[in-house]
Amino acid sequence: MFKRIKDINVTLSRWYLSMTERCEICGNIIRGSADAIQIDGGLFRVCSLCSKLGKSVKIPQKPPSPRLMISKSEPINRTYEENEVELRRDFNKAIKSAREKKGISQEEMGKRINEKISVIRHLETGTLKPTDILSRKIERFLTIQLLIPEET
Repeated sequence: MFKRIKDINVTLSRWYLSMTERCEICGNIIRGSADAIQIDGGLFRVCSLCSKLGKSVKIPQKPPSPRLMISKSEPINRTYEENEVELRRDFNKAIKSAREKKGISQEEMGKRINEKISVIRHLETGTLKPTDILSRKIERFLTIQLLIPEET
């Protein structure tokens, strides 16, 4: 029973610490209101002790941005409807073998097509399906065909 109470206390104290504001310089909990200072062009929310390290500034409140209205009739993620294509089933094996045939690493491929290494890794294991845009990018880079005509 005491262990359960201790676990609850630890959970509550972690939650409280995550809800409190911390000084961006020293990391201490800020008691009261945070001060805004500028150091070498950067703005920081700090405690009263660290406020002496920089020039005190006021952070302007941003006016609420106008909401962007999106038409429901136009899809946000556009696909290549004119070709009616689908992703081939063995896309992960095709990507991996073509990359290995080119003799480049996952890291190199990621840099060359401007994607994270983790994306390349997940694509090759099949845990991530590429979007149409990413598929086209990979097709151009590896000179393979990932999107094939849909079978009717």
